[in-house]
Amino acid sequence: MSDWPDWFLEALRQRFYQLELASEQQASCSSEDKNLFTQMNQFKSNQNEDAQHLLSEWEEAIAYQLSQDKQSIYMEGVKDGIRLILPVIQPTVIR
Repeated sequence: MSDWPDWFLEALRQRFYQLELASEQQASCSSEDKNLFTQMNQFKSNQNEDAQHLLSEWEEAIAYQLSQDKQSIYMEGVKDGIRLILPVIQPTVIR
């Protein structure tokens, strides 16, 4: 990668560090998430059938929203990659 400009290498490093930090923060929450999941299941099992159904619908809505958020973050990463790579592979293209 010695042919790459310094600014490009630094941009890649910074993006990597941002993603690494976000990943570490997300991993630290996973044990908390498991605990909340267990508590929610215990809470649901103590409810009547109608309340269990409503809680299940609520969980599905939250899961859908989270998947939409993750998809949006993924697409931003794809756009970042395109913005970084396009000028390198086609240096004559003006942005």
